[in-house]
Amino acid sequence: MKGAERGFDYVVVGAGAAGCVIANRLSADPNCRVALVEAGPSDRPFLQKLKTSLPVGNILLLPHAKYNWQYTFDGGEALGHRELPCPRGKLMGGSTSVNGTVYIRGDARDYDDWAAQGNAGWSWNDVLPAFLAHEDWRGDPSPWHSRGGELTVERPRTFNPLSEAFVQAAQDAGHRRNPDFNAGEQAGFERYFLNQRNGVRCSSSKAFLTPVLARANLTVYPDTLVERIAFRAGRAIGVHVRRGGSSFLLQADREVVLSAGAIGSPHLLMLSGVGPAGELRRHDIQVVADLPGVGANLQDHPTVFVSRSNPSGESYALSLRSAARILMSPLAYAWGRGGMLASNAAEAGGFIRTVPGLDRCDIQMTFLVGLKGTARTIPSEHGFLLLVQLLRPRSRGRVALVSARPEDKPVLHAGFLEDSEDVDALARGLSEARRILAEKSLRRFAGPEIEPGAAIRSEPELRSFILRQVGTAYHPVGTCKMAPAGDPFAVVDPQMAVYGLAGLSVADASIMPTIIGGNTAAPAMMIGERAAGFIRARQDAGRSADARALRPESAATGAVVQA
Repeated sequence: MKGAERGFDYVVVGAGAAGCVIANRLSADPNCRVALVEAGPSDRPFLQKLKTSLPVGNILLLPHAKYNWQYTFDGGEALGHRELPCPRGKLMGGSTSVNGTVYIRGDARDYDDWAAQGNAGWSWNDVLPAFLAHEDWRGDPSPWHSRGGELTVERPRTFNPLSEAFVQAAQDAGHRRNPDFNAGEQAGFERYFLNQRNGVRCSSSKAFLTPVLARANLTVYPDTLVERIAFRAGRAIGVHVRRGGSSFLLQADREVVLSAGAIGSPHLLMLSGVGPAGELRRHDIQVVADLPGVGANLQDHPTVFVSRSNPSGESYALSLRSAARILMSPLAYAWGRGGMLASNAAEAGGFIRTVPGLDRCDIQMTFLVGLKGTARTIPSEHGFLLLVQLLRPRSRGRVALVSARPEDKPVLHAGFLEDSEDVDALARGLSEARRILAEKSLRRFAGPEIEPGAAIRSEPELRSFILRQVGTAYHPVGTCKMAPAGDPFAVVDPQMAVYGLAGLSVADASIMPTIIGGNTAAPAMMIGERAAGFIRARQDAGRSADARALRPESAATGAVVQA
């Protein structure tokens, strides 16, 4: 059934990390009509609110297609085309409603690299103010943090004893403690800062969207699938959507902003005729703009892990040994927002250089207080594991269409470990992870190594194990590359406007030219903050141009002002 057109100044597609920030900032101008469109459900009904408030609530959301896009990577030739799960949030807050809540900005040199690649205005000194603009820091005063913003950053109130033992084990192995991974130098180990507020998950939706839902000029469309972008004469004029049994056009008088993520944004562009012309024609999609970079440049953090059993049972698991603790956890959470339900499981971690002389760390380690094999399972055996994440892979993948139907998920070609140097770096990181977990501070908690296992020791055995086990850190980026116009794979300019088209921008992790060193939620929210600033600047420039067109000129020009 066709519905009537609905008119707005801005239509933001995707209520995830960046989209909620953009909707908040644009609707702060009461003269701007803003629509925010999300394919998944709201996080406001009681059950969704409960699940998205508990830091551990993601284990109740990720198993369900209602809340999780449940994408998978094709691992590529190096991995024998093994399928790798790639969960992405499909609800208000996007992946910030289902992730580990870890707050990491990345290394300052990552952003300086972006600027050096021709993206003026994206150095560390340029982006730091955007991080600070929305931060609500709950730690000691620091020049690297700010108070009073919407996004709370704090350490959780309680920690599993294994997490502190792990940080001490890293010290025993010769690594330093690093009190703040966001304060210049990442190297070292410590318990993570999290996007929590007094033990409650602080997703992008809870931080930026919930407080402004009452604005009369902001309309939110949950459970609404965007089918394609509407164009007229090279300009985006809105999006065609389907909600329930109705299809209708959300008209954007000023701009359409794609914030659907590193998978959703290139997918929607290609469905709309923006992308590699050859691929579009193969699916009988009319080419609006031939941009070969759409879907290319896919990057993630390839990840392997070391796991050990935990006979003493401090780790999180559904077992008889932990039954009493599980039964008491609701009371501990209700009483003081502590205990198991307040844990994000990924409580501590660190960064290392696996080769002396590197200008920045090449491996991140994240300690999990449980044997969580996938994002969609709850462990039943006691143990812990240490993720080893390659921060700047050389290999690249791509997002490709399956069909012209919006309902059909795209194919994600990961391209993991196709460059042998990526395997080398992971092997060095895995060896160091094993050494840390064998240190004395963890010995009283640790049983035998589960994976890779005592039988795997030689370098060839370790490399073979990496190829068999490697997965993703769930940090896909790069598929709508921000680059200067001369780059053959450029999709957006440094103000995130799509090349060759008017009224269309992309603002999410897909615009990253190269992946940052760390978790990607905080950088995605920073990108949303900056995008809103660029969009407002374009709006102000348009108003100024309109004013100049109406302003009487001097008699010498002979200009006539039209009423």
